[in-house]
Amino acid sequence: MELLFSGSDIGATDHSDHDTAVARSALCKVIAMASLVLAIANPAAGGLYSGPNDDPDNGFDAGVPGFVGPHGDGKARLTQSEGIFINPENRVNHLFCGWADEVVHYLPSPNVALGWSDHSMSLGPVKGEYFDIVSLGDLNANQMTNRINPGSITLSFFKPLQDKTGADLAVFENSIVSQGGSGIAGQPFAELAYVEISSDGEVFARFPSRFLTTEPVGSFGTIDASNIFGLAGKHANANGLSWGTPFDFAALKDDPAVISGQIKLNAITHVRVVDIPGNGAYRDTIGAPIYDAWETSVSGGFDLEAVGVIGRDTSFSEWQNLHGLPESSLGELADSDEDGRTDLLEYAAGHSPQSPDGFTDAQRFSMIGGLPALTVRRDERAVDLVLEIETSSDLLSWAVIARSTDGNPFQAVPPHAPQVTETRAPGPASVGVIREATIIARTGSARQGFMRLSVRHK
Repeated sequence: MELLFSGSDIGATDHSDHDTAVARSALCKVIAMASLVLAIANPAAGGLYSGPNDDPDNGFDAGVPGFVGPHGDGKARLTQSEGIFINPENRVNHLFCGWADEVVHYLPSPNVALGWSDHSMSLGPVKGEYFDIVSLGDLNANQMTNRINPGSITLSFFKPLQDKTGADLAVFENSIVSQGGSGIAGQPFAELAYVEISSDGEVFARFPSRFLTTEPVGSFGTIDASNIFGLAGKHANANGLSWGTPFDFAALKDDPAVISGQIKLNAITHVRVVDIPGNGAYRDTIGAPIYDAWETSVSGGFDLEAVGVIGRDTSFSEWQNLHGLPESSLGELADSDEDGRTDLLEYAAGHSPQSPDGFTDAQRFSMIGGLPALTVRRDERAVDLVLEIETSSDLLSWAVIARSTDGNPFQAVPPHAPQVTETRAPGPASVGVIREATIIARTGSARQGFMRLSVRHK
């Protein structure tokens, strides 16, 4: 599978911001690991973290859209009436390569009403539906005094998850953003929860968290999402919006259970979500009190809708099945969405085979410093592919100058020495697993050069 680009008529392109983008990506990773220190140093600052909706410029915990498409990222496709939909052209975000498969334990608090205790609602893809949830329940003061455990749910995944670049999973709760009135406009009515992971279903590690708000919010109060880090429920997923809270396994690399080998970050099989009764009795990682809507009842506490998988190796056949491609269209040369790009290329670039998107952001040719450069997208989870960048001066003889295998970054192929830089792709795939690599060919006949991307199975 090949894509060809020519440098003969391409003018010079200013890529002075490219190094800045790379540096910013690296900085975000540093900030992610240092976030707790920053919050401790300046606990009154607020606004360190992402808001409840689309907030791609606000740090490393920006919400992951449950839906993407022409109606806008994070806009759910909802049933309005039989055969009529809101945002009908949007689809579940193709960034997700799986969802929770099974409920292992559902241990709600005593206060959950029967109608909100169907734990099967937590399985399968996100829907963005307010009532498509299972409640974990809240605790009242007397129950906390008597040491009743908060509600929890443990989910399993038939195929283990791995620690990939950026977020590895996203948790969806039915948080609603206030329009004013009983809450502060723009803030979510949110019920928060701790998130824990395990590679055997027995030993769990809890993701680090930070909560900066210092006052209770009441039974129907809202929360400043930008004061919350590492807790599920801060992102909106109701009333037409659908955003999930991301969690990166790398945040647990220094956890004692990970260091000892009891938890293997590249073989995660279980996720546990634990409700936080929001009266301040439960604490974040450094011991600060956590406040959310309290006291609640009936469908109180954290309401889980879905857990989406991001960090997991995949194959072309699995990808085809995930997207429900009909048997008649299966195959590397198929073009399921008829956008001029084969399904194998869609898979390699982390695109959907069901949404026509052409070549606009998957491959771009330019001239940088008088040399031909090709920018390509690749999905680091596609471990069954070989991607090669080739150059030619006559379209007859081609040389491979850079190669990516097993989902790894592009590397120069000796004796060639192209300049290779890589960062995370923008947009809905900005969590990190979709990479954007720029390969600059250092050739003597650069302005008459040709470059192409070749994609094949290993």
